[in-house]
Amino acid sequence: MSDARPVLRLYPPPQREVDLAGLYLQAPVSGSPDERSVCVYTNYIASLDGRIAVEDATTGRRGVPKQLANPRDWRLFQELAACADVLLVSASQARELIQGKTRDNLPVSADPAYADLGEWRLQQGLPRQPAVVILSVNLNLPFEELSTVLRRPVYVATGRRVDAGAVRKLERTGARLLYAGEGKTVDGRRLVEQLVEQGFRNIYSIAGPAVLETLLRARVLDRIYLTQVHRVLGGDSYATLFEGPLLQPAADFALRALYYDSQVDGECGQCFGIYQAKGR
Repeated sequence: MSDARPVLRLYPPPQREVDLAGLYLQAPVSGSPDERSVCVYTNYIASLDGRIAVEDATTGRRGVPKQLANPRDWRLFQELAACADVLLVSASQARELIQGKTRDNLPVSADPAYADLGEWRLQQGLPRQPAVVILSVNLNLPFEELSTVLRRPVYVATGRRVDAGAVRKLERTGARLLYAGEGKTVDGRRLVEQLVEQGFRNIYSIAGPAVLETLLRARVLDRIYLTQVHRVLGGDSYATLFEGPLLQPAADFALRALYYDSQVDGECGQCFGIYQAKGR
C-alpha cells in the first residue's frame, strides 16, 4: 500500500507503533481442517455519533458516508475478507452489485494495491476468492448475473417456508441453496451450522444492520471489528450499527485490541477496535 504510516497500538499494552498493512491479516480460525472451531465476524466504520450509513440527497439510497470512507480503513476491510472462507451479504447488496451501485466488486479486490492479499490466500492454501452466501427471504435474485460477475462459489440461504416456485427457478440457474431456518427468514444458528457443514470456518459478514441482528439474536457472532472516525455527522436519515427491538439479554463484548490512526483527513483521526463476544 502507498500510505505506510504506522498506527499506535493502545491496547493491549505496551503502547507501540505497528504497521497498518497486515494488522488484520491473520485468519481468526486456523489449524487442522479436522477441527470444528468456527469464527463469525463482522466489520463496520462509524462516526462518533454512530452513523454507519446516511441517505444520499440525490439518489435517496443509504451508503457509507464519504466523510468516513478512507483508504486506510478500506485496506483493513480487504484484509478481513482475505482471511475469510465465506462472505455473508444481503439480497439488497447482491442486487446493487449487479446494478453497479456498489463502490467495488466484492472483496478481495482485484486492484493491484491488494495483490499481496491474493498471494497471501494462496500461501494459506485458500482459493483466490472467498465464497459468497446471500441471505434472502423471497429468492428474488439475479443469480445468473451474479455468478458471472462474482466468479466464485455462490450460495443462497433462506427459510424452508420460501415459495416453492421461486426455489425451482433459482435451482435451474445452478444455485446452491441452503435452508437455514424453519420459517421464512434465516436463523443465524442454523445458518452457521449449514456453513460449517460446507467446510467454512472463517465466516465474515459484510452486510448491514439486518444481518447483524440475525447473528446477534442467535448468539453466533464472535467478533466485531469497528473503525470509529473521530467526526460527528448528524443527518435525519441514517443507519446505526444495530436496529431492532432490545436484545434480551444484551450482547456483551470485551475489548481485544485498540489502535489509533492519527491523521485520516486533515486533523481527524480514527480508532480501530476489535471486540470479542463474551463467552465465545
